[in-house]
Amino acid sequence: MKIAIVGISGRMGQEVLKLLRLDEIGGGVSSGTSDEEFEKAIKNCSVAVDFSTPAISIKAAGHCAKHCVPLVCGTTGFSDEEFERLKSFSKHAPILYASNFSVGIFLMSKLIRMSEKALDDFDVSIIDRHHSGKKDSPSGTTLFLASQLEKSPQIVSLRVGGVAGDHVCSFTGDDEEITISHRSFSRKVFASGAVKCARWLVSQKNGFYSLEDYLNAKK
Repeated sequence: MKIAIVGISGRMGQEVLKLLRLDEIGGGVSSGTSDEEFEKAIKNCSVAVDFSTPAISIKAAGHCAKHCVPLVCGTTGFSDEEFERLKSFSKHAPILYASNFSVGIFLMSKLIRMSEKALDDFDVSIIDRHHSGKKDSPSGTTLFLASQLEKSPQIVSLRVGGVAGDHVCSFTGDDEEITISHRSFSRKVFASGAVKCARWLVSQKNGFYSLEDYLNAKK
């Protein structure tokens, strides 16, 4: 299986590259890649893994749809319109999208959903900390966690140092507080999850998939 890395020059692209054997690398593209080379890299691979920017992700999805190549996308910061456009390409090639490929974050989302039901009169807040170079704020993971809750949480986003990713969800009442947190020690956890999803996605039908689809299939 050949994997094309979209956003290969970025932090996450480099993490994905480290995980692949030489014979698995199908090519890499970045913002400076010409349209001709971009399409060639996608066309000649079995699946593409994308950690880039919304504009580049949509371009990658278009090429993947044209050549029936599955796409695993971990890019964040899409507008609603951009995200709908990304999803539209899944009619022609399978796309798996996740704002975070950590199983721990997936479990955290389940725990905060359960907690809110039991603590419905508590105030809810989410703090997200990422490295100072991260552009989107709040993070895609924070928006995903917030989407799991009935009430809108208070969100604080910090961009500091080289933090790979910390997320803390607190339920605060008058007399007590419950905190659920997840800390990533390195970006390897996200890259590893994306590559595992890519190996699964190559055998799936056209459609728009999530990390939950992958995890449920592996049970």
